[in-house]
Amino acid sequence: MKYLDKEILRMYSPGHILKRRAQSNYTFNGTKISIPKGTNLWIPVCGIHYDPDIYPNPKKFDPERFNEDAEAARHPMHYLPFGNGPRNCIGGRFAISETKVGIITILRNYKVDVCDKTMIPYELEPGAFAMALKGGIYLKMTKISRECKVVS
Repeated sequence: MKYLDKEILRMYSPGHILKRRAQSNYTFNGTKISIPKGTNLWIPVCGIHYDPDIYPNPKKFDPERFNEDAEAARHPMHYLPFGNGPRNCIGGRFAISETKVGIITILRNYKVDVCDKTMIPYELEPGAFAMALKGGIYLKMTKISRECKVVS
């Protein structure tokens, strides 16, 4: 669980685009390409998270991408599910904790399985504001009975 959530957020980031404004003039090293101060920028998070030069075989779920050595070898701005730096999402850590508590609560009380309406393979909703599955998510949830037996 130590780094499992990072791979999920790489593949399914809560936001697709980060909006920023250049605070100073910037020229990319080794090029003549510049961004003037005040320019509005859109940073494509999914474009970075699915770049095969950064994350080989990017459509494959591989939590090992976030072991200590792999993370140390990558630029910190190559992982942006909640942005980064002074303008990152202040609720990112809370969102991760809240999601884990919700999943734990469900899995403690229910067996979760696919059903006839579960879309396999899933398709993403192309016009959604945030990443969403086309047609929604359908799962079969069966209440787990927790009967206590007294052994004498």
